[in-house]
Order: sequence, then C-alpha cells, then structure tokens
Amino acid sequence: MKLTGKITLITNVSQYMGAACTEEFAKEGAVLALHDRTESRAKPALEVTLAYGREALLVAGDLTRSAEANRVVRTVIDRFGRLDVLVNNSSHPPLGGPVEETTDEAWRSLTAQLLDEPFYCLRAAIRAMKRQGRGKVINFTSAVAIVGLPNYAAYSTARAGANGLTKAVGREVARFGIQVNAIAQNFVENPTYFGQEIVSDPDKLARVLKHVPAGRLARSEESARLAVYLASDEADFFCGQVISFAGGWA
Repeated sequence: MKLTGKITLITNVSQYMGAACTEEFAKEGAVLALHDRTESRAKPALEVTLAYGREALLVAGDLTRSAEANRVVRTVIDRFGRLDVLVNNSSHPPLGGPVEETTDEAWRSLTAQLLDEPFYCLRAAIRAMKRQGRGKVINFTSAVAIVGLPNYAAYSTARAGANGLTKAVGREVARFGIQVNAIAQNFVENPTYFGQEIVSDPDKLARVLKHVPAGRLARSEESARLAVYLASDEADFFCGQVISFAGGWA
C-alpha cells in the first residue's frame, strides 16, 4: 500500500472528489481526517473509511474562514501528532453568464470557496509541515482555468488563482521537503459537476463528449488515483505542478 499510516486531511468529503479520494486513500492505508461543513455530511465517508479498517476522525467547519481552517488543521494534529497530506477538495457550481452580469455575490462566493478556502487550509498545513520537515498538499482545481471559459469568468479566475497558488507555494516550500501540486481536471465523473444527471442521460452525455478528445468521461477513481500517487513517497520530485487531467481538452 502506498499511504500506510499517512495522516491525511480531505476537505469537503461529501462534494466533488471527496468520496472518490476517501475510498482510494483508505484502500492505500491512510489514516483519514474527514472534513465537511457539518459532521453529518461527512458520516458516509466515515463509514467507507471504517469499512477498510482505517482509523478516522470527523472534523467540521467553514473553511472559507481562516480561523476555522486553522482550527481544523490544529484538531487533526492534536489528535494524530502530525499532518502528512492535505487534499484541498474545493468546489462550487460554476455560475455561468456574461461577465457584465456577474454579481458581487457570485464573485465573492466563488472566490471564497475556490481560492480563499484552499489558501487558508494550505497556509495552516504548511506551518505544521515545515516543523515536520515533510508533507504533501494536493489541490483539486480545474482545467477551465488553463483554457479560460467564456461566460465563466468568475469561476475561471478563482480556479486560476488556486493554480497560481500551487505554482508559487510549490516552488517556495520544495526545499523544506514539502510538495505542493494540483490536479486541474475537467470531464471527470463527480457529484458536483458531472453527476448522474449527465452520466445517465445519453443526449446530455453526447453533448458533453463532443468536447472531449478522449471520447469519454474519466471515472472519479482515475483522478483520485493520481492524487494517491502525488501523496505517496513515489512522487517526491513533483513541486508546484498543475497537472491537466481533462482527456486532451486542455
């Protein structure tokens, strides 16, 4: 197993890549701290983790608030003594529309969840990882930020900010034995963006697949397996990389 005993915090486990990462990290032997806004939303992930016989901790909080992000990270370290891996699993419906019609509320909501949240968590984790002399951060972002999607300016910008954060901090902390990388994905099955309402509807799926050079959606576990690799000791020379995972679209 690639992650035996590694203390891993996965944020927002009920959303986006949370379920897939919980299962794949548990398979590989990780000890999991499972975060969501409320503990009740994280309980399905807890059941999966326990089914694999792994130790787990539920932590709740609003990670768009820096004090809460600090508290969540501190809770994990107080329980387990360290934090080996942070999986920043931030998501938000893209809220499309012409740029001139983008409201202040939409802009703030997107940037809070897609940029503020991963920054606050990363900052808290880096403080601990520097003391340890080792650590991994994997940010789930979006290939939309690489391409730039018309009518999704706020979403593209917030995701681009997280990609830039990855590159800058990845280079900054590499000398401390810490690797920070991002998976910039699109066209991956997940409940937030490509859920059953698309996967199970042949017409909707066909319209989506016209844009994917690979001709299919990726299964959620394919992207989660990449996260497992980046979290493992096999990936110690990836620093500040934003890895496009989009079937050739980006």
